[in-house]
Amino acid sequence: MENITARNVMRRPDVALRRLMTIDKVSDHLTKHGLPGAPVVNKLGELIGYVSEYDCLKQLMQSSYYCDNASLVEDVMSTKLIMSRADIALIDLASIMNSEKVNVMPIVEDGKLIGAVSRGDVMRALVKDMESCKVPV
Repeated sequence: MENITARNVMRRPDVALRRLMTIDKVSDHLTKHGLPGAPVVNKLGELIGYVSEYDCLKQLMQSSYYCDNASLVEDVMSTKLIMSRADIALIDLASIMNSEKVNVMPIVEDGKLIGAVSRGDVMRALVKDMESCKVPV
């Protein structure tokens, strides 16, 4: 398990959002990628925020009530960021994700987003690793 790192399981930066995306586009994006949230990057690929399904749902409920669908990522994104590096051991990443209650961990290198790891990604990798440890009966 010590040999598996975030780099081995991370999704590439195409999961990232842009600050001027509309919330309905974000919802489609999260569904397409099967993620509960995604990092937000600027034009340089630098991590500037994070948007979750919770953020989107909350905004969509309000927009639906007021018949206003002009909400943007920058209106709802969190800027309190928890991120990690690509060479972190997967078990350490899992520990941080649990303790900080993070569903998707942005992976950053030299200030730029290079990927993201979801809890599901970590769980699949841990199960696969456990299966390789089983002794045939």
